[in-house]
Amino acid sequence: MKGTRFTPIVRECLGQLKREIKIAFTPVPKDKTWVFLVGCYNSGTTLLAELLGQHASISALPTEGHFLTDQFVKDYDIGVPRMWVQREDLFCLNEDSVGPDPVRLKKEWAIRLNLGKPFLLEKSPPNSAKTRWLQKHFENAHFIGVVRNPYAVSEGICRKAEPHHLVNGWPLDMCAYQWKRSNEVLRNDAQHLKKFMWLKYEDLVEDTQASLKQITEFLGIEDFQAIDSSQTWSIHERNDEINNMNSLSIDKLSRDDIEVINKVAGDSIESFGYKRL
Repeated sequence: MKGTRFTPIVRECLGQLKREIKIAFTPVPKDKTWVFLVGCYNSGTTLLAELLGQHASISALPTEGHFLTDQFVKDYDIGVPRMWVQREDLFCLNEDSVGPDPVRLKKEWAIRLNLGKPFLLEKSPPNSAKTRWLQKHFENAHFIGVVRNPYAVSEGICRKAEPHHLVNGWPLDMCAYQWKRSNEVLRNDAQHLKKFMWLKYEDLVEDTQASLKQITEFLGIEDFQAIDSSQTWSIHERNDEINNMNSLSIDKLSRDDIEVINKVAGDSIESFGYKRL
């Protein structure tokens, strides 16, 4: 029919109907341990999710969980890609927060998980602001907070994020604030979590086996088999072996850039165990 969008609209409606039917017939996971990987963008959560997804007892979502649900605000949808701290009011949830439906959320994620495994893994950087809410609604929730060098993270956010309303991307000072504030929120909320551990990106890439052993002990499951050091991993735009990528990012920063990060991140740099440059 000329002048109408009948065909694409029907196709979209049928797709939505098919998804709703699938959700309706998907069971809510029970007697599982939920594992949430959280941390600032560009901190290594994707690499860690790929690694943990290789464990025989763990089923990991194929992408960030907030992209697979209609219950959470998505940073890209509201024009703040990799920059959720600019709208904390939309992202931060605690035990008393209402809005998201935890039953629907579990079913939306369960569609993409192997429910025959006892550990279910989700990772989304914006969920760093939702750990207390997730603990309340997800049984036996374990949280692994990943933190990485602020200079490397700030450069990465600045390079990768693509806000449509800013031609040249996020200014570096905003990227440094994203690192500072998101880690502060996570650290403050971690005081209310029963099962939480920190992991440094630098430790993960420099001694992967030891870091994975820390995690399996934290989760109370059998150790990993030895990781093949020559194996390549698909992390965002790269396919590479596990290496410390910090220097590649830091070398792109000028002295003025470093001073901007120092001014914004301030004492948080040292408080998270890093040295000012």
